[in-house]
Parts: sequence; structure tokens; C-alpha cells
Amino acid sequence: MPAPERRETAPTLFDWLLFAAIVAVGGSSFAMIRGAVESVPPAVITVGRLWIGAIFLYAVMRHAGRKLPSLSDPQSQRPINQEWLWILAISVIGYVGPFLIFPWAQQFIDSGLAGIYMAFMPIWTVFLAFLFAGESLNRQKIVGFALGFAGVVILIGPAVLGEAATSSLAAQLALLLATLGYAAAAVITRMAPPIRPRAFAAATLIPAAILSTPVLFFTDWRVEDWTLAGVVNVIGLGLGPTGLGGVLLIILIQRVGAGFMAFANYLTPLWAVGMGALLFGERLGANALIALVVILVGVAVSQRTPRKSNNLSGHAGQSADERT
Repeated sequence: MPAPERRETAPTLFDWLLFAAIVAVGGSSFAMIRGAVESVPPAVITVGRLWIGAIFLYAVMRHAGRKLPSLSDPQSQRPINQEWLWILAISVIGYVGPFLIFPWAQQFIDSGLAGIYMAFMPIWTVFLAFLFAGESLNRQKIVGFALGFAGVVILIGPAVLGEAATSSLAAQLALLLATLGYAAAAVITRMAPPIRPRAFAAATLIPAAILSTPVLFFTDWRVEDWTLAGVVNVIGLGLGPTGLGGVLLIILIQRVGAGFMAFANYLTPLWAVGMGALLFGERLGANALIALVVILVGVAVSQRTPRKSNNLSGHAGQSADERT
């Protein structure tokens, strides 16, 4: 599948606002998962948030007058529209796999160690984007991403790294695979043919929801054990991080690239810690403030070198409504 040419562009104020929104929406997922998992099984949370997100985005897409890409392409001899091959790849690699791997792996390792592995996602992304999407990889980016990773380690606590030697190797390898899947999906999104973000996001969630549903046949999910708070949190996950977050990610990746977007994964844990302090009274230590400074310095360093301001291929001259 030949990928259309993409050029990196310098982030504008709108891009930074999108970036901040992704951090806020993504960071809220930790608090929602914590509230949901108290009564709702992890597999139900995964499948539920995908279906809710898919239905929500489909409704938003139709309300905006958009349509899903057609399944067939009458202008070619292929039995399926090539856009759907990109979409299905993102669904499987970026949603179904990681969404099922993380709850399984966290049965065997602590959440802190899982958070450290999640910090590998931006590193995977910047290298994959360099290899396959033509994004730059300079000294500033490497230093910036290294600082971002260091900030996450400071936030979670260096002592967590020692747990890697005694925790399940299979679970840790699975988490590495899941973060690689997230990164690959971001790069595939960057390389995919131009598809309007609302249609793109809805199209990726619908197959992901369908493909993940069979896991419920292997799960004990007695509805009588669910609490109202648990159900509300699952709905919130579907509407927020999964639904709205999916659209925001696609818009930002299409505008300025997967590497820039990946930095949100370094700031998301900080937002989650802040939400935990606000909602659950968790202690906000000095390490959180130090981590914030280190990560923000990493972001600044990575963006220090000006990038070409050429518009993305296929998006030049479009209004904001046409892009979304």
C-alpha cells in the first residue's frame, strides 16, 4: 500500500491546544479505569469502551454529514477499498491488541512498572516514524525523548525498575508488544491516505469493537455485581479517552506528525497523578513537580529546531471544518 507523501510542519497554537486536550482526556482514563474496575471486569471495560466510543463517533460523524469510506473501490480491480486495509491495521494493532494485553499483564505486575513500559511508546513512535513515515530524527528529538522517559521514571519512582527482575517476564514482554502496537498504529495513521478525522476515528473503532467482543465469552461478567459508578466510568471511558481522544489523536497526527503527538504519553501520567490527588486525595509529592519540569524541558528541546512549515499533502487550503 503506497503511502502519500507527508511533510512535518511546525506546531501552531492550535496544535499545542490539541496536544493539551489529548493529555487531559488521556490522563482522565486512569481515574475512570480505577473507578470502573472496582465492580466491572477488565474485559467488559475494554469491550464496553470500544462499543460506546464507536457508537458515539459514528453518531457524531453522521451528524456532521460524513460517511464511512466505501468498502469497495469501483475504480480499481481490488475487492476492497485500500483505505479499509489501513483502517483495519490500526484497529487490530492499535486497539484490540493493546486494550486486551494491558489488563491481562497488570494481573502479574504492578501498575507502576506498567507505567514505565507505557513510556516506551513515544520512543517506539519516533523511530518508526523516522523509518517509515519520513519524519526527522535529530539530536534534539533524541535528547527530548530521553528526558521525557527520565521524567516518567522520576514520577513513578526509580525503585519500580527493580521490580522488573522479579516480575513476570511474559507480562513485561507483552507490555512492550502492546506499546509497540500503539506506536505502529500512530505511524500507520500518519501514512494512511487522507481521510477526514471523524470518519477515520469511527471507522477504526467499529472493527475494533467487533473483533474484541468474543473475549466476553471467556469472561465471568455477572451484571448484578456491577455498580452504577462502575457503569458510569465505563461510559466515560468510551465517550472521552476512546471516542473524543481518538479523533483528537488523528487530527494532531495528520497535522504535525506522530512523533510530536507521542510526547503526550509522557505528560499523561502527570495529569493522572494530579487527577488522583484531586479526586482520591492521593499525596502529590515533590517527584511529580520535578518530573513535570524534566518532561517539559524534554518537549522544549525536541521542538527547538524549526521544521518546514509546508502544509501537509492533501490538506492545504482546507478549512478547519473540512479537516475534521
